[in-house]
Amino acid sequence: MLSKNGLVTDRSLPYNPEIKDVVHDSRESTSSSLFVCIKGSRFDSHKLASSTPAAAYVCERTISTAKPYVVVKDGRMALSLISYEFYGKPHEKLKLFSVTGTKGKTTAITLFKKIVEESGQKCAMTSTVVNATPSISKFSQHTTQSPLYTAKLLKKAVEEGATYASIEASSQGLEMKRLDGLRFDRIAFLNLTRDHFDTHVNFENYFAAKLHLVNLLKPNAIVFVNGNSGKWGKQYAEYAKKSGFKVVVFGREGDVRVKVNEENDSGIRFSIFLEGKEHDFSSSIIGGFMAYNMVASILAAHSFGIDWDTIKSAVKKFSGVEGRMERYHGKGYDFYVDFAHTPAALEAVLKTVKKLATGRVILVFGAGGEADRGKRPLMGRVAQKYADVIFLTNDNPKSEDPMTIIKEVAAGIDSEKMHVIPDRKEAIRRAFIEWKSGDRIVIAGKGHEKTQVFNGYEIPFSDKNVAFEVLRELGKIETL
Repeated sequence: MLSKNGLVTDRSLPYNPEIKDVVHDSRESTSSSLFVCIKGSRFDSHKLASSTPAAAYVCERTISTAKPYVVVKDGRMALSLISYEFYGKPHEKLKLFSVTGTKGKTTAITLFKKIVEESGQKCAMTSTVVNATPSISKFSQHTTQSPLYTAKLLKKAVEEGATYASIEASSQGLEMKRLDGLRFDRIAFLNLTRDHFDTHVNFENYFAAKLHLVNLLKPNAIVFVNGNSGKWGKQYAEYAKKSGFKVVVFGREGDVRVKVNEENDSGIRFSIFLEGKEHDFSSSIIGGFMAYNMVASILAAHSFGIDWDTIKSAVKKFSGVEGRMERYHGKGYDFYVDFAHTPAALEAVLKTVKKLATGRVILVFGAGGEADRGKRPLMGRVAQKYADVIFLTNDNPKSEDPMTIIKEVAAGIDSEKMHVIPDRKEAIRRAFIEWKSGDRIVIAGKGHEKTQVFNGYEIPFSDKNVAFEVLRELGKIETL
């Protein structure tokens, strides 16, 4: 299988040992494992190969061992191909839907799973927030999981009777070949705005990573493209068409026209115009921009043969994803928690909240460490444009100096409306003290996350939980 894909450059002993599992973590390897060596940005597991027990090895260079090994051009691709092959080729037993784009992926992926379940069928899912089979659901550590993790999850899902899987595809996951052993039936491209330039450097590289998903399609696959995504959507559609796939463009214009009819604090109403018919939808999700994320999943589900009534029912019941435009309000408070951590995502959230607020928009946010530094002042400018009061604070500084990050974000903000409070809990507290009737608070950047990451350690931190803790301390809600 590795040879067929042109990966093998050398091999040692010719015999084939019995392999009981595949690993890429030396701590999990046993004498019956196939150990795949990976050269990462921080650590090279080839250095441990000679001291790691295994039945055989896959590596990118010759290693010192008496056991058989295969040398390959690309260890990450080899790991992906081996994982999905070893764990039963799940893409041959499941209908696979994947979504890529800078923002909106998790919402689209999660809704697709809900629609499938509403139709009475079973669906697996991997996403930024949750990974799930029909019987289990676990919090996620990555947007796109390792191929070993995904292969095992999909194998379990098949055993539990799943017929579909919904897979979130990040640019980094695609670039690291985490999905290369899979083949997809339907994919969607939502948008491309600045993010991950610390690794991709520029838009062209970032786009190329997302474009790779087209190379992982089954012969009769369909590609859905958000036509509102500018030149990147156009290029995505063109590449998919040239590759021989059916492409459906949706948006304000395109093959499928989408119209947002109403948006308020109760949710949104939107229409899809397809094949000469209008299909109306209502959702409790806040923000007109969310409609386009949902349409990708709606069209994919319809193309699989799920009927409109079932889809509409699922959309109406769908309450969204944790940390995505979650609104909490009562006597003495009115706030949103959102994962927005890019300039475009922050702008979409603040524009929506500004339309809904009768008073001021109060923003609590920061920028993550070890990430694209160029987007920090851009986020500051967005905050300056749409927020009335800004509490600039820590996000996840990681190994970077927190005040350096804050200063880089602050470069885009007018100091008259900005308050710098590095302690995130204190910044949230100050926002609630500032709040008056009619105001809306936006706590942005961390969304669903349950920890705050500093240099070498993490502390428990959920924006939503901390917000309610502060409200109790301020006496704005009853102590539980």
